[in-house]
Amino acid sequence: MNKKNKDGLTEKEFLAGYNAGDYKRPSVTADILILGMNEDYSSLKILLIKRGDHPFIGCWALPGGFIKDNETAHKAAARTLKEETGLSGIYLDQIYTFTKPGRDPRTWVMSIAYLALVPALDEVKGYDDTDDAAWFDLRFTDSAIEISNEEKDVQIVYDLKKEEFVNGAIRYENYVPKPVSKERLAFDHVEILIEAIKRLREQIYYNDQAFCLVEKTFTLPELQRVYEAVLGKPLYKKSFRDMISAKVEETGSEKTSRFKGGRRSTEYTFRS
Repeated sequence: MNKKNKDGLTEKEFLAGYNAGDYKRPSVTADILILGMNEDYSSLKILLIKRGDHPFIGCWALPGGFIKDNETAHKAAARTLKEETGLSGIYLDQIYTFTKPGRDPRTWVMSIAYLALVPALDEVKGYDDTDDAAWFDLRFTDSAIEISNEEKDVQIVYDLKKEEFVNGAIRYENYVPKPVSKERLAFDHVEILIEAIKRLREQIYYNDQAFCLVEKTFTLPELQRVYEAVLGKPLYKKSFRDMISAKVEETGSEKTSRFKGGRRSTEYTFRS
């Protein structure tokens, strides 16, 4: 039985007369924050691309692109990642949807942001419409974000201020960035960075993203450094090992931890 609406129309009749142009529609992009660890596992790295066209031409930004009408946001993120950096087959998870009016000077654009994690810092270069691509050192504290690449002579710095927000009965704090350096990230990409780091810090205790930031085999000191780099604080050795003991298993071999002064230790792999 075909149900009718208050105007006496069936669904087929309603759709036949429906005009999508009656409502303004936004463009939608997929933007990706890509994180890895530096060679000695002491801090995080972020991959940025240098924009080759307006708007924000010449500025460093997160890789991203418009979602096509025949693909999901996840497929668009994976495609854009490959087109702009050459990376593929890595951890990719949705973070948040950014909808602030005026966030893109071209038109009404919403962004579905993704977090990507890589176990090794593969060499990258700019593809598609990007002028360059590079790994940057990332330092994220309660008071500042520092993004730097000595070879490119680039330093991007934001001061962070905590502000309280209310959502129903819940009060929570979030970071509000203020640019300090002359250079800054394009669009609202610093806000995507903040949300991604917050989400990763919240989830890393009970999810397994840390294992996407180490090689297939690793030592426990290496793995602990990953957790500490993400969380921005040291962890007690015993507490850390109790926390991850059910998630790892020995390979039967030993390896030397990659950081300076690292000793030969038992080699482990992720118990997936």
